[in-house]
Parts: sequence; C-alpha cells; structure tokens
Amino acid sequence: MITIKEIARLAGVSAKTAERALSGATKDKRRDARERADRVRQIAAAHGYRPSELALALRRGSTRSFGFLVDVLTDQFLAAAVETAMDEAWGRGYKISLQLARFDREQTAEAIETFLASGVEGIITSCAPDQLPGEIMESLARRNYPFFTLCGRSGWDFSSAAPDYTYALPQAVEHLAAKGHRKITLCLFAGKELDNLVTERLFLDSCAASGVVPDFRIHSEKKQAAQLADEKLPAVILYGKYSMRIYLDRCREKGFKSDVIGIYNEWTFAAAQPFDLCGIILEQAEPSVRGAVNQLLEELDGKPAAHLRYTAAFVPEEKMHFLKVADLANQLLFEQP
Repeated sequence: MITIKEIARLAGVSAKTAERALSGATKDKRRDARERADRVRQIAAAHGYRPSELALALRRGSTRSFGFLVDVLTDQFLAAAVETAMDEAWGRGYKISLQLARFDREQTAEAIETFLASGVEGIITSCAPDQLPGEIMESLARRNYPFFTLCGRSGWDFSSAAPDYTYALPQAVEHLAAKGHRKITLCLFAGKELDNLVTERLFLDSCAASGVVPDFRIHSEKKQAAQLADEKLPAVILYGKYSMRIYLDRCREKGFKSDVIGIYNEWTFAAAQPFDLCGIILEQAEPSVRGAVNQLLEELDGKPAAHLRYTAAFVPEEKMHFLKVADLANQLLFEQP
C-alpha cells in the first residue's frame, strides 16, 4: 500500500503537510493550504490509502469512541440497545466498541479495563450496578470519568437512566383495585437497589391511596417467578419478560389465572402479546439509550453527571392492541429505506 511519504512526493508537499491534510487538520485554513490538502486527499483516494485510526487518534488526542458493556447479545432489548447507541453515536461523529460481561463480575472488570486500555472516552453499561467492580469504579469516580449505567443509579453517582413510574404505577394499582382486589403484589428484580427503594415507596403510597394491602418483593433469580405462581396470588405486577413467561407457564400448569400487569418497553412488549395480561407498564427504552450517548458527550464538555428519568405509561388491556411497538423477531429495528 502507498505510504504517506509517497503521497507527499506525488502531491509536491512535505510528509508533515500530507499527514495534516489526511487528518483533517487543514480544514478552514487559507485557500492555498486547502488546495494542497485537496490534492493530497485526491491522490490518497486514488491509491486506496486509509490512514491508521490509532495514528489519527494520537494526533487529535481523541479516539472519538465510547465503550458499551452488556451481559449478552441474544437478548432482544440488549441487542436493540447496542444498535441504537451505535446509531446515535455515529450521528455525533463517534463509534461504539462492544464488550460482553456474561453476568460475571470478573469478566465485567476485565471488559472495563480493556475499554480503558483502548482509549474510549466514556462507557455505557446495561449491567446491574451490583455487578460493577468496586475498586475500578471508585478509581473512575475519582477521575470524573464519563460512565453511564442504563440499569439505574449506582453507589458511585455516575450518570444513569431509570424509568419514572410516578404516574404509571399508581394507575396500575388503581386498575387492579377496581377489579376488586384487596391485596396487590409487586415483584421487581434485584441489582438496582437505589431505584427499587424509590419504586417500593411509590408502590406503598399507591396501595394506601387505593385502599389495598401492598406486597412488595425482590427476586434475584428468574426461577422465583415459578415459586410466585405456586402461591396463587390474585393480583400481580411483575417485572421482566423472562420472569413473566415462567410465571404464566407455571400458572397454566396449576390451572390458575391471576390478574397480571407486566412491565415492558417498546422493544420487549412484542414478547407479551401472546399473554393474557390485564395491562402493562410501558417504559421508554430508546430515549434512555440515546440519552446515555448524549450525556457522555456533555460530560466530555465538562457537564456534571446526571440521573435521567423517562416517564413510563400504564396501558390497560383494552388499549394494548393500539400500541405501535417493534416486533424484533420479525422486523429490523431501523427499517432500510
């Protein structure tokens, strides 16, 4: 492949001038400099020259990249989140590097170290806050390193996103109470303790306002959803598409039907459509992922960390068929033109 020195010779300029032209450093300079730069780029293109991304990053002092750490890619939500982050970053002149953690703290630590060694300028993760390695996170916090958790607030006060159930949860409780239920169970998943505390308080207040008995639970394993079904509870609000499938499968085995409200987002709701639910709480996934990318960019500009909350909506069963959501098993996230 042709070298920069050969390109410089053909363009009649110095090697340093050719390097600057190919890195974009001569943009908006005087006319003769722009003409030389154009000549260099035309010769480089004609010979199929591509500058080293690493070399460009070293010259400009920026890799213009973020890391995205997820546990798996076979989950539709996580796959959609990665693609959305790449789409948003690309539109802002950035790229996304990907690492998998597989729900393992050691792999999580290794992935973060790999990101840092590669020079990414910020990290987004969907891993639960209690999976993040404490020593590394404390070091990043002391450096004010741009870090964003999509699964709620962590103990290090990095930026985060979380659903806001302020309106949706009371409406869901009221909906079940209107069906005659005097006790309602809300079951969330472990790993998001700070946000779960906020949701628990809201749930208790909502039950008190509707005159029903609250039953708040935290599950640490999906199999606990089957145990929940064994209790034959009459009214349940349940988080997680995998937990919901396990719960309803066990209910069918037991020949029992309860009034159930699921918590989904626009990327996971399609998985709920075969289920007989009496409503859903619908979170906003895409805005939270795009917000994560833009928050990292703001932090690079010196802005402080922020805790972003996105309003969830309650949708009763009679309105669920009006929802326009992505069926990622049968369509692309971003349809091609």
